[in-house]
Amino acid sequence: MNIAVHSSLKGGHVPRETFPGLSPEPAFPEDEFHRRIKQIRSRMRDAKIDVIVIKHPAHLFYVTGFQSLAMYEDGAAILPLDDDPTLILHPPELGTAMLHSWVGTLKGFPPEHSHAQYLAQELSMTGHAQARIGLEMLSPGVSAGFVRDLQSVLPQATFHDASGVIEDVKRIKSSAEIAHLRQAAHFTDQAMAAAINAAEVGSTDNDVAAAAAQAMVTAGSEAPCMSPIVTSGRRSGILHSTHKRIPLDAGDPVFIELGGCYQRYTSPLIRTLSLGDPSSEFRAAADACLAALNAVITTVKPGISAASVAERGWEEISRAGSDFVFHGNFGYTVGAGFPPSWADGTGLLELEQDMILEAGMVFHHPVAIRRLGRFAVGFSETTVVTPDGCEVLTTTPRELALR
Repeated sequence: MNIAVHSSLKGGHVPRETFPGLSPEPAFPEDEFHRRIKQIRSRMRDAKIDVIVIKHPAHLFYVTGFQSLAMYEDGAAILPLDDDPTLILHPPELGTAMLHSWVGTLKGFPPEHSHAQYLAQELSMTGHAQARIGLEMLSPGVSAGFVRDLQSVLPQATFHDASGVIEDVKRIKSSAEIAHLRQAAHFTDQAMAAAINAAEVGSTDNDVAAAAAQAMVTAGSEAPCMSPIVTSGRRSGILHSTHKRIPLDAGDPVFIELGGCYQRYTSPLIRTLSLGDPSSEFRAAADACLAALNAVITTVKPGISAASVAERGWEEISRAGSDFVFHGNFGYTVGAGFPPSWADGTGLLELEQDMILEAGMVFHHPVAIRRLGRFAVGFSETTVVTPDGCEVLTTTPRELALR
């Protein structure tokens, strides 16, 4: 059957002139990407990797600027030690690559080739058929089937786990990235204010989530990594429950977690409110969470270990008593991300973690405890580690809100 489709869908190299008049929307100036690539190549040399195939969505964006609503649709970048990267995509994604990516060589794999086959062909053409090829084995973007197919087409190459190569670089945020996170924090604060104002007896958890989402988008947020999380009453005592058309009743706790997004960077925030006077047990739990969060924020600084920060958090949260559910995480790094998570996977503030904090790290600190099936209470902030401590990027009052 002969169907007249656009030439970009037929595969191969697609020059930028294919989409004339398209105004680019880069997340950063091009020199920001070159700085990152220089650092990544240094780590590739240390790992004795000749070329890395980047498929993890956040890393694909981090290196090339490419972003899309379909980041798991067979996209990859080939980054060699000694040449510019090549971006290879499912052909319908080439338009958004033109819009967002700085990379000059854009290619779509033709219908008669699988993604792995076309990548293998490209690696062979660039002299890497027998190279040491790095794959991000721990990424959900790298399936076992993809690795199998690539190995079968490149039998003389050796494949090595490149997990951690890009993480080591993106752990420290640049001033440009921190500026994006400040903007995201503004969106987050606007959404949280709307959510708290919408929570009242007679409304539903969906009403609260809808108010947050509308305020977030109105403020300027892009599509978030996660939709607003709102859970109330006894359901709030179930970790990772969220809105499900549940009416809000007098005396209910309402747990809210959300994050606005700017250029794919997210600054998350958690707040809890009480519809009426809280019980003494609930108030004690809230006080323990707030004390732990405050202790963590005042402890964070360059040179301290992640475990030491977690120890301070545990000292305070233990005031809540016993038999509560807590994930043990007093902070995880955030940065550029795509659904389903805004975490960037470069660090945790937990016991037994020996990571040493450095200026430029950015953390979300989710301090939340649950009485299983009874109630949840939690608070968080997004912070950036500074040369002499840390700065809180989110500005919503850090308190148990009463409605």
